[in-house]
Amino acid sequence: MMPDNKVVRTATLVFLFLSFLPVTNTVFAAKSKLFEPTSQEKELMQASMVGDLETVASLLAQTVSVNAHGPYGKTALMFAVEEGNDEVVNLLISKGADVDAVTKPGCTALTFAAEGGYLQLTDLLLQKGARTQHKTRSGWDALMMAVIYNHPEVLKKLITAGANVNTQDKNGNTALMAAAQRGHRGIINILLEAGANTEIRNKDDGSALMVAASHGQIETIKLLLSHGCNIEAQSADGSTALFWASEANQLEVMELLLKSDANPNHQDVDGSTAVMEAYLQRNFDAAIMLYRYGADPTIKDNDGLSGLDYAKKVHEFDKHR
Repeated sequence: MMPDNKVVRTATLVFLFLSFLPVTNTVFAAKSKLFEPTSQEKELMQASMVGDLETVASLLAQTVSVNAHGPYGKTALMFAVEEGNDEVVNLLISKGADVDAVTKPGCTALTFAAEGGYLQLTDLLLQKGARTQHKTRSGWDALMMAVIYNHPEVLKKLITAGANVNTQDKNGNTALMAAAQRGHRGIINILLEAGANTEIRNKDDGSALMVAASHGQIETIKLLLSHGCNIEAQSADGSTALFWASEANQLEVMELLLKSDANPNHQDVDGSTAVMEAYLQRNFDAAIMLYRYGADPTIKDNDGLSGLDYAKKVHEFDKHR
């Protein structure tokens, strides 16, 4: 098939136009080369990663840039820190490595140190001026890394250096929420002692207690309640931790909250109760438990329907499905 004349003409014009832009094309090429390391720089990064101190020293003596990095900005120092190669890290820093360099995804030598739980390297980087505020694309800074990967000593070091204990990721989850979700009770104690705010909300308007409830973290909930977390705190839609537990079918959590005097008859902004939510979720064991702790099946929501009405509707729907 012959090509369309318009296509040929357009392609020709584009070629002719580009041929008159040699300087611009050269600039584009130069810019791309800035992000492509030389063979020696690649060797430096590899040697830093595997902890080959002799090769690193030799390459630096040959004037290879101490801040050599890959296409995404990961430096030789970051490779060394990530693998916990203390001697290489010390050498690179002594030769002027930038301790605060940031990769395109937002990682730093300090976030790598915190993620790996390297206390001495964390301390060294902080002493050399590494900042704690840098965040990855996920919104994780060094403190959040220490929390998520459960490194309490690194966390303490970062807090002492002034890291924000109320840091939040891109979804609004605080360090306390991250720890609560994972059941890292030692981390939670450190954060609470450092003044972490228990009532900050994430993008789902959930608190640390609600997050713990939805993830079934029994011991974490006990810990949060012992530190004064409000068991009746509400999200924007009026849901309490009991609602969050009911929606996630966390029966043990529900019983713990009810034993801790959570109100079984609380109504959200739509007038719904935990019993209604339990029926809608087909969580009949939860409904029975709520009744045991005093839930009233006759309370009506904003549509004039009670828990009993929802039980009947669900039963009829399931019967004819």
